[in-house]
Amino acid sequence: MRHFCTFLAVVKKLEEHTVHFDFYHLSKQPQPVRQLLKANAWLPRHYFDYLLYSGVLEVDSGQPYVPAPAQPAAIGMNIRSLGSTVVFDMCFSPQTYKLWQKANAFLDDLSLAADVFEEYVYRLGAISRFRHLGRVDDPVVAAQLGENDMIEFKRDFLLSKGGIIKSVVAFANSNNGNLFLGISDEGEIIGVNHELKQYGDPDKYLLAITQYIQDKTTPFLSPFPKISLKKVQDKYVVAIFVEVGSELVCGLDKNGDKYVAIRTNNRSVIVKDPHQIGEIYVKRKLGSEISRRLGLL
Repeated sequence: MRHFCTFLAVVKKLEEHTVHFDFYHLSKQPQPVRQLLKANAWLPRHYFDYLLYSGVLEVDSGQPYVPAPAQPAAIGMNIRSLGSTVVFDMCFSPQTYKLWQKANAFLDDLSLAADVFEEYVYRLGAISRFRHLGRVDDPVVAAQLGENDMIEFKRDFLLSKGGIIKSVVAFANSNNGNLFLGISDEGEIIGVNHELKQYGDPDKYLLAITQYIQDKTTPFLSPFPKISLKKVQDKYVVAIFVEVGSELVCGLDKNGDKYVAIRTNNRSVIVKDPHQIGEIYVKRKLGSEISRRLGLL
């Protein structure tokens, strides 16, 4: 089958194990047109070569490019925005079943027309997921939407630690979610300025939140929640975006005992029924669709 579009790598620097290049999409009809997808990109050579062997990449170099012998690789598309244009990250891993946990190379913030994106997914045999679906970065928008299955509010960090861990675990076990510190249950932006003052430095404050989440969840959250500080007029709000994982995530209570939480009816709730915990484990490991087909859920 003849394809009328391809990726194009204009090589800028070639090292023993790494290729540095400008990454283009090349449409060949009705006449050649280049679309720059990412400048100053780089990939380990075996992933770069995998794109060559897959027939989706052409190379423009000062000298003939000779790929190394083919190595196993898996490619995943993390869809960030879906419409007539798809914004996505291309992730690379040595093995498909470790793709979302062990990806070790990325081409991020790429943008292609939806039909072109679908063609590349097909030609690469890539796996897609909505990694950033449901992300809300703006505290004002979140406050207007109110708490729902993907949004939860806490007044602060220091007095809400247990609730924060329960919410993070619930989102990781259920669906992508946004946790905001500095917004009341009623959606009023009250800020965490008093805690920032107590820590004396924003970086120390965010590091404390990061460390606490890391210490009170198991296994290690991968990908780890994105934690950022947002300013609304003169008030600061912490935005925590939690991505659903493929592992069953547990929280650790004040005694160090494990518990499981999920999102249900717009709330984070602890699950104690062993059968329900088993279902969550299977769903995380195999995916909900496969689990249903096997009659496990």
